[in-house]
Amino acid sequence: EIAFIPKWLLGYWIKSDENQYDLNILLSNIVIILVFLVFKNQVIVFLNFFPHYCLFDKLIGIECPVCGITRSLCEISEGDIKSANAFNSNGIIVAFFFAIQVPLRLFALINSKKGYLVKFISKTISNMIIIILLLTWLLKFFTPQI
Repeated sequence: EIAFIPKWLLGYWIKSDENQYDLNILLSNIVIILVFLVFKNQVIVFLNFFPHYCLFDKLIGIECPVCGITRSLCEISEGDIKSANAFNSNGIIVAFFFAIQVPLRLFALINSKKGYLVKFISKTISNMIIIILLLTWLLKFFTPQI
């Protein structure tokens, strides 16, 4: 779950800590989705200004589980699923997670008594994605490269 809106800013709209948490995740995910939809080409150009160093790749010769996710998300925003899959096959799953947070958090804000259910669903999906990322990485690690 990604939440990067400062708490003091959310306090202007909502006083409840639980609702601030849900609003933070909702707004943060909307910002991420909009950045990839609106600035899809500029995201990679911007990130190319920063040096990239993958510790996994340098130590064991294979990319880490999340290498290529950003480029995959950029390709998904262009509608090019085949290229997205080539960069990182898990990009589609990560994009789904960002997208599913919007209705989940809206539901939690509207039905604050069901917030526990939203947290459970979100944490479960999040844990499943982490497991999928690791399993995919392990498969890549133990499968001979052609």
